[in-house]
Formats: sequence, C-alpha cells, structure tokens
Amino acid sequence: MVVAVVAAVGPATAATSAASESGSGSPKPAPRAVRAAAPQAGAPVFGTSARLAAGSPGSATVDCPAATAPTGSGGQTSGWDIFVTDSYASGNNWIIRGKNTGTATQSLTASVLCQ
Repeated sequence: MVVAVVAAVGPATAATSAASESGSGSPKPAPRAVRAAAPQAGAPVFGTSARLAAGSPGSATVDCPAATAPTGSGGQTSGWDIFVTDSYASGNNWIIRGKNTGTATQSLTASVLCQ
C-alpha cells in the first residue's frame, strides 16, 4: 500500500521580502509554516491493509478525518481470489469484510470518501 503525505508551504513574511528588496544584506528567510494537507474533497482516504491468511475471512477499516462523515466507499484486494462480503459505514469510519479463498496470504484495504 502506498500512503502519500502532502505538505504545503506558506509564503515568506512581508518583513523578509522588504529587507531583501532594500538591499540591507542577506537576512535569513522567515521560517515557513509546514502542515499536512487535508484530503481533497472527493479524494479517497485509504486505511491500513489487513492481511488475510489463506482460506480465512477478515476485515479492514478506515476513518474519516474529524468533522467529516463517510459518503461512500469501497476497498481493494491484492488478489483476484479475495471475495468482498460486506462494505458499510459505521459511525465515522468504513468497514470492508472479505474472505481469502486463495492458497496464499493476501491483503484487503478499505477506502472511504468523506464530506
């Protein structure tokens, strides 16, 4: 599973810009605020993959960020022989259940759209 964390950086402060324009040396730039970007509207949020042993059922869960609620969802499997048996909202999260009918351990990952 690939999880991406995106950071946004703010502009330099007006004081730093003014000092640079005035030619008064080379002041240190003001620290920039770095924060994790919130998921974009309509972009899915993925949970941690659950490993299902051969022939075993299992479930995976994903939570919506604070102040949002699930509006729809689904999931992903690592193989064609994992069958999804349930996919539903429960409070602020989404749960997906499935059964691995294959002969090797595989994974199941829940995803959710939040609004």
